[in-house]
Amino acid sequence: MRVRKKSAIHLCLAGGLVLLTVQLMLLGLLLYPQAQPRYFPASDASILANVSDRLGVRVFLVDPQSLQRVSAGRGDRGRTCVSCPHAFVALLQAGSTIQEEFVYAMQEKNFHIAIIYNVKPRELASDIPSKAPIGYFLKRNAAIQLVVFYEREGNYWWHGSINSDPDAPVKLRELGLSIYSLDFMRNEGAYEKFEITLSHDFQVPMNVPKDSVQFLREKSNSRFIECSVARMNEFYRIYGKNVTQETMKFSHRAWKLLSRAKTVLDKLNVRFWLSSGTCLGYYRQCGIIPYSKDVDIGIFITDFSENILPEFVAHGFSLKHWFGKINDSLEMSFMSNGIKLDIFFFYEDGPWLWNGGTQAKSGRKFRYLFPRFTLCWTEFLELKVRVPCETKAYIEANYGPDWFTPVTQWDWKSSPPNVRENGRWPEHEWPHVIRVITFDPHTPSCVKPNIVDSTVIVNGYGKAELVHENCVKVERAGFYL
Repeated sequence: MRVRKKSAIHLCLAGGLVLLTVQLMLLGLLLYPQAQPRYFPASDASILANVSDRLGVRVFLVDPQSLQRVSAGRGDRGRTCVSCPHAFVALLQAGSTIQEEFVYAMQEKNFHIAIIYNVKPRELASDIPSKAPIGYFLKRNAAIQLVVFYEREGNYWWHGSINSDPDAPVKLRELGLSIYSLDFMRNEGAYEKFEITLSHDFQVPMNVPKDSVQFLREKSNSRFIECSVARMNEFYRIYGKNVTQETMKFSHRAWKLLSRAKTVLDKLNVRFWLSSGTCLGYYRQCGIIPYSKDVDIGIFITDFSENILPEFVAHGFSLKHWFGKINDSLEMSFMSNGIKLDIFFFYEDGPWLWNGGTQAKSGRKFRYLFPRFTLCWTEFLELKVRVPCETKAYIEANYGPDWFTPVTQWDWKSSPPNVRENGRWPEHEWPHVIRVITFDPHTPSCVKPNIVDSTVIVNGYGKAELVHENCVKVERAGFYL
């Protein structure tokens, strides 16, 4: 009897699990209709292309699934999934009458249209019109999502988030759509400008990104966050704004240094983000901290390139110091026009990311721990750069809960709340892990070397002529690390 009862209980449990699985599958289909097969809406796309051409509006296909199918050589032909909006991009002049003409022309072609506005963005952008249209959803036979790209002051393309329009869910429901079906506009996004080309891989010729593989790669890392103008205004209201000639000169030189560093690292395809004091200045006051005296950036050690050093020198930077090893606590500093650029390399350790620090005179090592973070684009002083998406948590790890209060006295070995002692470099390794440069490598000079052997290497700089045991005359700025 007991055996039968147990069997019945097991049967009921198994039946309940099956029923729960079926319910979860149905719920997934309702919430994520984009999982359905998607096919190119040829007739509707043809009308869109004709209307946009007539009005002089640049429209091109950026739908990820369609581009992936074409890149894989499968094409994108067949019947249309009417509840899965295909994504196109339109470059429309903000504030022009073209938008109204476009809407009217599409309505004449029997399209139902929902317009998404930038009503309540998380942060206001100075160069994006208030309540500007950031997206159009078109529905005739099939659904088309038209994402509006705006050109920003930093010379890149930006699109808004559907969450900026509180009425977006209702507007989409009226067209039989759901915000869960979107590939674009879940967050704000930023893209480098790219070329477009005419593709014949669809039932009608369509403009697409010339390098669709690169575009899809960039899309996966396109999330954008805006610097808070409200936070900046509050900071300056409380503490005032330092606008002396000296601080303005420093800010301008620091901007130039960051711009040149971006040029170097973008050329090498090395991701970097604003770190330490530079990140604090961005988050707190949307600018350079005038008394910081340097610029700080972070790079994942997995993105390290041996070309970083020679490329920076080729662009007019001078190496100031090289601390650590590639696999442990690497840190590099460069000088340019009297301002220092610190590059901190970040390592993984369980739930943490960390960068190292080294005290040159003692060989002491330090670790700075950060909770794991992802990277977002932002605009900083008209430069498109990355910051940790979890910016506040990143700042609090480095500067504590009082990060909003200016601090002019700062000890990098003890002030940060996330700093930890990490041992000491063995003295026999110092010549390789503590390299401090005290001369201009572009000007031949007589300096005291750290390392002198048959080929003579000066602190990692290039070949040199041995004058006597305490003096090396530098011949050229090569690098032998």
